[in-house]
Amino acid sequence: MACRLIVVLFAAIHFLSASSSSSSSSLGPASPYSPLSQPSLIRDATLLQTNARPPGCPPCPECFNCQLPKFNCKQFGTCSEYDGQCKCPVGFGGQDCGEPVCGSLADGDQRHVRQDNSTSCKCEEGWTGINCNVCENDQACAPLVPPFDHSTGRLTHPNSSPLSPSEHSNKSEAVCYKGGYTVKESYQMCNVTNRKILDMLPGRPPQASFTCNTAKQSCQFQFWIGYIESFYCTFDDCQQSVQVGYQGQPNITRNECKKMQCKCIPGRMLCGESGSVDISDFLSQEIKGPGKFSCSSDQGGCQFEEPAMNQLITDIFGDTSITLNCQAGECMHYTMVPGFTVPERPDNSKMVALSIALTAFFVAGASWMFWYCGRNRAHKYPAFYGKNRLNSAEQDALASHVPTDLHFSKITYSIHHSKPVLRQVSGKAKSGQLLAIMGASGAGKSSLLDILAKKSKSGFVAGDILVNDMQISNDQFKSLIGYVDQEDTLMSTLTVYEAVLCSAMLRLPKDMNLDAKKIRTLETLDELGILHLKDAFIGRSGRRSISGGEKRRVSIACELVTNPSILFLDEPTSGLDSFNAYNVVESLSQLAKNYQRTIILTIHQPQSNIVSLFDQLVLLGHGGRLIYSGAFEACHDYFAQIGHACPAGYNVADFLIDLTMKYRSSNPKTLTGPSHAQQRSIELHRDSGESGTYEPEGDETELLLRNSSEGSRTSKSTLQALRDRLTKPQDDASEDFSLLDHLVESYEASEISQSFDKDFQAVQQRGLVIGPGAGDPLYSYLIARGQDRVGFVQQFLILSSRAFKNLYRNPMLMLSHYLLAILLAGVCASLFHGVTLDIAGFQGRMGLFFFILALFGFSSLTAITIFSEERILFMRERSNNYYSPFSYFLSKTILDIFPLRILPPFILSCIIYYPVGLVPTLEQFWKFVLVLIAFNLVSFSLVLLISLVCEDVGVANL
Repeated sequence: MACRLIVVLFAAIHFLSASSSSSSSSLGPASPYSPLSQPSLIRDATLLQTNARPPGCPPCPECFNCQLPKFNCKQFGTCSEYDGQCKCPVGFGGQDCGEPVCGSLADGDQRHVRQDNSTSCKCEEGWTGINCNVCENDQACAPLVPPFDHSTGRLTHPNSSPLSPSEHSNKSEAVCYKGGYTVKESYQMCNVTNRKILDMLPGRPPQASFTCNTAKQSCQFQFWIGYIESFYCTFDDCQQSVQVGYQGQPNITRNECKKMQCKCIPGRMLCGESGSVDISDFLSQEIKGPGKFSCSSDQGGCQFEEPAMNQLITDIFGDTSITLNCQAGECMHYTMVPGFTVPERPDNSKMVALSIALTAFFVAGASWMFWYCGRNRAHKYPAFYGKNRLNSAEQDALASHVPTDLHFSKITYSIHHSKPVLRQVSGKAKSGQLLAIMGASGAGKSSLLDILAKKSKSGFVAGDILVNDMQISNDQFKSLIGYVDQEDTLMSTLTVYEAVLCSAMLRLPKDMNLDAKKIRTLETLDELGILHLKDAFIGRSGRRSISGGEKRRVSIACELVTNPSILFLDEPTSGLDSFNAYNVVESLSQLAKNYQRTIILTIHQPQSNIVSLFDQLVLLGHGGRLIYSGAFEACHDYFAQIGHACPAGYNVADFLIDLTMKYRSSNPKTLTGPSHAQQRSIELHRDSGESGTYEPEGDETELLLRNSSEGSRTSKSTLQALRDRLTKPQDDASEDFSLLDHLVESYEASEISQSFDKDFQAVQQRGLVIGPGAGDPLYSYLIARGQDRVGFVQQFLILSSRAFKNLYRNPMLMLSHYLLAILLAGVCASLFHGVTLDIAGFQGRMGLFFFILALFGFSSLTAITIFSEERILFMRERSNNYYSPFSYFLSKTILDIFPLRILPPFILSCIIYYPVGLVPTLEQFWKFVLVLIAFNLVSFSLVLLISLVCEDVGVANL
C-alpha cells in the first residue's frame, strides 16, 4: 500500500509540473528546462507504477474483504456482499468485528473501538461491561426509549425525529430492566465463579458476556480472560422460559438453545497462545449443543451448560458446569416491563401424608422406648459371692482403710451477737466405736455434728478438732467422712441399687472399673442388710415405696459405699418405729465394730435397747452446755455420784433428757429422795404397769427382751424417799439454784473431764511433734483418697443417665407435652386448612402463629419445677462433694431441652405446616421448625432463670 502511494504521488508531481510548463509556454518562448510532454509523463507514471519500487519496499498487503476465504467476520457477524465489509453485532467493531467498542448503546454507530486491551472500556455514566452494553440505571436508558404518544396510545418511533434533551431526561418512562428475562434484546456481563478456574488465572479474571434477541431466537456468547476475548459462540433456535417461585422461592430464567457453534480467536488464551492449551479443534468439532443458560433471581447465580463443555469442565476442574455471577440490563419503556405472574400452588397432599406418617411413627417409637426403658427389670449384676469379691488392686483402693480417731476440744459456736449455740464442748470418738450426741430439742446437737463434719456454718466457730492426733485441711477431712442428713432425700424413681450405684460411680476413684463399683455397691447393701431390696423402687409418699427404716439405710449406704473412715448421721432414727430404729442403729454399731469405722450420730430420745449400743456419749443441755462427755457405761455411776442416780428399771436416755430439761430445782445436797424427773418416771412406769400385759410373737420377742422391763418394781428406798419428799413441808426446802449450772460445774470438776483434758493435750502435743509425713498411714491414705475422682464428662454422663431415668419413669409430664402438641396441631390444621393466599388469609395465619407461640410460651412454665423439686437433693449432694454444680445444671437442662423443648415444636410443625398452606419447600419448613424451637428455648431460658432466682414456686409463677 505504501509503495502504491509513492508511485501515485510521484505521477501527480510530474503531472502538475507538466501542466505548469504548458501554461508558461503559451505565454512565452520555451524554456530550456521545459518538462516532458504529457503523454510521456503518463507513460513514465505507468512505468513507475508497474515496475519501479523503492529499494527494500515489501509487497503491498491485500485489502480486507470478507468475501475472500482468508478473511472472516468474528462474533459471527454478517459479511456485506456489496463492499466486502463486516456488519458487527452490537458492542463490537473493527474491520473484522474483533474488538469491543466503548461509550454506550445510546451512541449508536458513533462508538469508538477500545484502544487498550489490558482493561475494559471506559463507559459513559450509567453503563458497564467490557463493551459497555449493560445499563445500570433508568436515566442511562432515556436516550434509547421513545416517549409515549398519549394521543395515539403508542410509542413514538425512534427514527421519526431526534429525541430532544427533555425527552432524554425523561426518567419516568425509560426503565433499565435487570430481571434477566429478555423482552427484546438483553445484555449480561458475568464473572466466572468456579474456584479452580480462578486459581489457574491469577490476575486475569475470566468473564463472559451474553446477548439474547427474542425476535431472532438467538443468543451470542463471548468468553474473556483478562479483558481479552478468547472464543465466542452463537446459539440458535432458542426458547426462553421463566419458573416463577412460589411464596418466597426464587424466579429462574432459562434460555435453552438446540444449536450451538463456537470458534476460537487464534493466538489468544486457550486458543494457541504461548504457554496455554489450544481448544480450537474441540470448540469447532465437539461443541454442537444443546446449550442452556439459566439464572436465579435470589442470589444472581447463573450456569452455562453444554454436554461437551460440561464434560471438559468436569475432567479438568472437577465442576459440573461453568458457574457465573451475572449483571443483566435491558432498556425499555416502563409499559414493557414483565408483569407479575401468580405462581401455581403446588400439590402438597403427599407431604401432608408423609408428615403425619413420620409423626405417628415417631410417637409410636418414643412410646415403645419409654415403655421398654421404664419397665421394672432386674439389672445385670456382677458375680457376688460373699466377701473379697474384688481383685487385689481394687481391694487395695477400698480396703486401705486407716482406723481414724476423732478428738475435739472446747467447741464453741455463736451466731452473730446472739447467745452461744455451743459452749466449750469436748469429746472423742475412736475407731470401732459409736459416739452418740444427746440432748433436748434446741440443745445444739445438729450444730455440733455439722461443726465436727466441718460443714460451712454462718457465725463464729472456735475449738480444736484432731484426726489421728493431727489437724488436717477441710478438703482432706471431707475425703475421709460420709454425712447422712436427718431427712432422706432420695430420687423416688430409682431403685435401691441404682441410688447407691450412682453415689459409687460419682465418688469412687475414676480408675476403678464399673464392675468393681457395682460389686462395692452390692457389698454395701449386704452390710446394711438391704441386699434383698436392690430392685425395689425407693418411691415417695402417696405411692408404693420401701419403708422408712429401709430408706434410712439406703441413705446410709449412699455414704458408706465410698468406704469413709468416719460416718456422721443426723437423727438416723427420726420418724422410725421402734423396730426399724433399733435395726438402723444396730447396723451402725456392727459397722463400727466389724469394719473399724468411727460412727458419730445425734439422737433425740432413744429406747433402752438402742442406748445399750452406744460406746461414747456427749450430753448437751440448754444453750449447748456440756453436761457429760465420756464412755456411756460410766455415765450411770457418774450421775449417781453427783446425786442424780437413774432409778432402776428406768430408761437412762429418758432420764438424762428429763434431767437436762429441768433448769431449776432444789439444792441436790439437801435431797434425800428422787428429783422431779424421778417422780415423773415412777408415775410413767406405774401407769404402764397397770395397762395390762402383751404377749410378743415371732421376731419381736428378741427386741422386747432388750427393752427395759415395763412393769419393774420401784425399790423400797426410792418409794420411801419419794414419800418423804411429798410429805415434807415446802417451806423447809432450801433456796433454789440452777440445776443446769450444777450439772455443768459438776462435770467440769469431775475426773472424767480432767482426764480428757490431759489426754487431749497429750494427743495434741504428739501430733505437733510427729506431724504429717510420708510415713504416716493416715497421710498416705489421704493422698490416695485425694486422687482424682471422675471428671466433668463422666459426671455429666452419670447425672444425665439418672435424669433420663427419672424422666421416663415419671412420664406424665413428657406425654402431656406430646399429646398437647398433637391435639392442638390437629385442631389448628383442620380449622386453617385451605386458607386463601390473600390479605384475609395472611391475617388468619398471623392469628395461628400467635396461638402457637402462646402455646409454647405457657408450656415453658413447666421448667419451674426442674430444680425446685430437687433443690434439697442437690444441696446435700453438693455438700457431700458428689459433683460440680455445672455438671448437674448441664445434665438437667439438656435432658429437659431435647425431649420437652425441641421435640414438641417439631411434632406440631410436621402436622400443621402443609395443611395451613405455608411455603411447601424443605428449606422453608426447617426455617419454621427452627424458629419455633428457638422461641421455645428462649421462653424456657427465661422461666429457668426465674426458677433459679425465686426459691418459692408460687413466687416464680407470678
